[in-house]
Amino acid sequence: MPRPTTAPGGPRAGARARRRGAVVAAAAGLVAVAALGAAPGGGAAAAVLYSAMAVAGVALVLLGAARRSTGGAPWLLLGAGAAALVGGQLALMWLVPDYDPVRSQEVWQRGLREHPAAFAVGLVAYPVLYLGLMLLLRERVARVLPSAWLDGAVTAVLLAAVSTGFLVPAAAREPGMDAVGAVLLSARPLLDLLLAAFAVAVWSLSGWRADRRLPLLAAAFTALLASDAAGALQVAGLLAGGVVGPAVDLGRLVALLLVAAAATSPAGPPSSWRSESFAVVVTPVLGLSVGVALLVADQLHPLPRPAVLLLLAAVALVGVKLLLVIREVVALAGSHRLAMTDEVTGLGNRRSLEAGLRAGLEAGDRLALVLLDLARFADVNGRFGTATGDALLHRVGALVAGGLPARAHLARLGGDEFAVLLPGAGTATATAAARAAVARATGAVVVGERVVGVAVVAGVATSPGVDGRALGADELLRRAEAALRSAKRDGGADAVVAHDDAVDAELRERRALVEDLRAGLAGGDPAAGVGRLVVHYQPQVAARGEVAGVEALVRWEDPRRGLLPPAVFLDLVEEHGLMAAVTTRVLQQAVEDAARWRAQGRPLRVSVNLSTSCLVNPDLLPLVDEVLSASRTAPSELVLEVTETMLMHDAEAAVRTARCLAERGLGLSIDDYGTGYASMTYLTDLPATELKLDRSFTTRLLHDERTAAVVRTTVDLAHRLGMSVVAEGVEDERTLAALRELGVDETQGYLHSRPLDRAALERWLDAPPPAARTVPGPVAGPRSRPVPRPRGDAAQTSSR
Repeated sequence: MPRPTTAPGGPRAGARARRRGAVVAAAAGLVAVAALGAAPGGGAAAAVLYSAMAVAGVALVLLGAARRSTGGAPWLLLGAGAAALVGGQLALMWLVPDYDPVRSQEVWQRGLREHPAAFAVGLVAYPVLYLGLMLLLRERVARVLPSAWLDGAVTAVLLAAVSTGFLVPAAAREPGMDAVGAVLLSARPLLDLLLAAFAVAVWSLSGWRADRRLPLLAAAFTALLASDAAGALQVAGLLAGGVVGPAVDLGRLVALLLVAAAATSPAGPPSSWRSESFAVVVTPVLGLSVGVALLVADQLHPLPRPAVLLLLAAVALVGVKLLLVIREVVALAGSHRLAMTDEVTGLGNRRSLEAGLRAGLEAGDRLALVLLDLARFADVNGRFGTATGDALLHRVGALVAGGLPARAHLARLGGDEFAVLLPGAGTATATAAARAAVARATGAVVVGERVVGVAVVAGVATSPGVDGRALGADELLRRAEAALRSAKRDGGADAVVAHDDAVDAELRERRALVEDLRAGLAGGDPAAGVGRLVVHYQPQVAARGEVAGVEALVRWEDPRRGLLPPAVFLDLVEEHGLMAAVTTRVLQQAVEDAARWRAQGRPLRVSVNLSTSCLVNPDLLPLVDEVLSASRTAPSELVLEVTETMLMHDAEAAVRTARCLAERGLGLSIDDYGTGYASMTYLTDLPATELKLDRSFTTRLLHDERTAAVVRTTVDLAHRLGMSVVAEGVEDERTLAALRELGVDETQGYLHSRPLDRAALERWLDAPPPAARTVPGPVAGPRSRPVPRPRGDAAQTSSR
């Protein structure tokens, strides 16, 4: 199908052409009005054309405001104010007989005497225009402090004082000019000055090039100021010239047309500027200076009493403004402090750490970063509650802070992780400080009425690094995280690891692995050296010896690195936001294989592990529905496994998702049961169908009577709650016999089989060892269901 053709340049070119045409028409009209006004006897014709152009300008403003889905109110007010200004000028044209702008001094003096209402109409427009500009400022600027609203009042009162003290007396001395006329005449240019300054301020705060409408508004009020000032000077006899009158008439019309052009122009992006800076004191300082100077001048040359009262009012307003500014500055300082403070510990937060990193690195000095991590903090939260966990964090922060150098900056990054910035420290000094901090925080910590065991590890990185190269903030943080990761993996409960060549090599290898993971998950070709996800399966054998199901365990098959267990790469998958893609692949593969086995006459329930991020991901339920529907697999053939620790992260969301899964008929398994401190409430709230005993219980079963008692009680509790029990890590016949005697429903471990790929599993099913025979017929029992959480537990690489 051919594409429709468009005119060269498209709609934008057409819009530009229309704007150019409107500019040419407006310019021609203004020239015609000026020419007619200057010509003898052309006043009436000039008034007619002037009126027509004024009506057109008002119509354009209304049209521009109506076209805006939001933000039309400021333009309606600006248009109404400009229309009122022009309306006053039109009234003067039509009410003064034989109006001739060339003789503007005589005509205006007559108009002021005989028709002061025509001038008063123009004055009414100023508060409307001011309000329109203020609304536009609120639309353009992120936040305007309350004290900023007083700036206009201070400026207006000062201008009124100047007008009353100087301009009005000067105008009143002119022959034929009364007091009312002098006030009206002098007020207009001063109010124009206020509007022009305000328009320029809005323009500057929004960015000089951000919005093309704002320079048009500034030009409009500047034109108004120039014309009214010229007119006032001529009427007061201070300026002569026959062209001043037509110029004054045109000034107001030009202002209206420029407002119309601004109203019909597209809006620019909002400004990120916030009026939360010390620039807010500029107006009160200038106002106070002018007010005091004029009051001093009053002592030398007395001013009219109204002018003195206005000056005193202006000074009072400046005082109010300064009081508000002081209060706002104090509040802003407090909010800034809160923004940089961790609410749990009272220490600095991640934002404060980043600011300290930037400042230290920009100074070019040596800088060390120490990251501290509390082991098994989630277990403390789950066992004792978040209040105890928060109190523990506060206590640990105080212990660490007590032994740090004076220039050190301690911050909590979130969760159970702290950071220490050490300006001027090298690797040796920073490592010593880290060891001291770990020693102070590790051990038994008293929290309220409880004694909690705390284990802390630390990672250290410095800039310049081991290679002598100065580092950026992100790189320094990455190196410290790599050292911390090494300490958690290879060290003891109080390990401290400094970033060195080995850690740096590991960091580079992890980055390379992340890129390989991304390429493989994006569909890279294995023939080109790109790795791929593979799924292995470990049989789960019922007490009678039948194979009831399999657990899907993810691996990364890499051409260079070989077959990687989940402990090597799953933390990277989670850290870099790839878990959703991994979960999708594993779930699809597991369900497809289950459908394949069902078609071969050996139905097997498939269990898939879920990560924390997947359990709370809103896309999980649609994904499960999709893969089951695509493979025509019954929900009862899929079990999703979650851990106790995972449930503690977001219990409410976990229970909500679990119930939705149960409503679909899927099984839910609580994995690694007994390794965390999950509340017994989870056993009653979660619609779980299966409980999996961790291998730590299985391996101690024959050697520890207390472990045997715990297993016996757990099995009895699970059965009473309608759940089956699966024991992991079974590696010998004696343990298998003991578990079956205790009532465990299914077992899983190296005694039966290591994790196998699909082809190897099918061969194993065809000729299983005596302890495992394939069940002929449908899957037995309600315990047949899970979801994908490829995990990095050691159990997945041992006897699982």
